[in-house]
Formats: sequence, C-alpha cells, structure tokens
Amino acid sequence: MNSHQLRLPKNLPQESNVQLQALLGQQEIFSGPLPPPDTLKGYGEVDPDYPERLMKMAEAHAAADVHQKYKEPFNVTLGQVFSFVLGLSGFGLSAFLALRGLGAGAIAVAIGGVAPIVVAAIGNLRK
Repeated sequence: MNSHQLRLPKNLPQESNVQLQALLGQQEIFSGPLPPPDTLKGYGEVDPDYPERLMKMAEAHAAADVHQKYKEPFNVTLGQVFSFVLGLSGFGLSAFLALRGLGAGAIAVAIGGVAPIVVAAIGNLRK
C-alpha cells in the first residue's frame, strides 16, 4: 500500500457517492543572503543571470557588514573625543566669562556645555 493511499472503512456501501479529497502542501524556509542550491538553480532556469546577480549581491552585503563592523568603533571614539573637547571648551569659556565678571553668562555656558554630555551619557547607560 502506498503511503498516499487512503483506507476506506469496510462497512462503506459500494454504491455510495463519497468523494475524498486530500490537500497536500509543502513549505520551504531559508534564511541568509542565498537560497538553497536547488532554488538557486530554479532561478537560473528563469533567467541565467539571476544566480550570478544573487551571488554578487550577497558578496556586496557581506563586504558592507564587515566595513560597518570596523567603522563603528572609530565613530564611537570620535564622538567621545568631540564631546570631551566641546565640554572642555564650554568650561574654559565659562571660566573666562566668570573672570570678566559675567556670572550669569558663565553659568549659562557651563550648563549649556555640560547638558549635552550628561544627556548622551545617560542615553548610553540605558543601552
């Protein structure tokens, strides 16, 4: 007996007008930049350029990921250096204004220079 055949009950009358239907389905799932080889071959049957174009796309995507992975630490370090320089400049300007007798301006510059650094530090703590 084939695995796709159905067994009918023995007490079913021969004259009965019973219709049996079966619905079979198959689903394939893959993740990653490239489909399985059989699917890739099927794309090649639709258009011979598709497999090569998919390979180039996957290689470009992988190269971009590597580039971004090495670029990110540099960007973080650069941001920290600029924050430090801006904060130090704000304190320097604040001290200069305080020595000139402009206390309100010195306080405003000090708060304005420190606030973005504090907000960024708090934002990084939450990550």
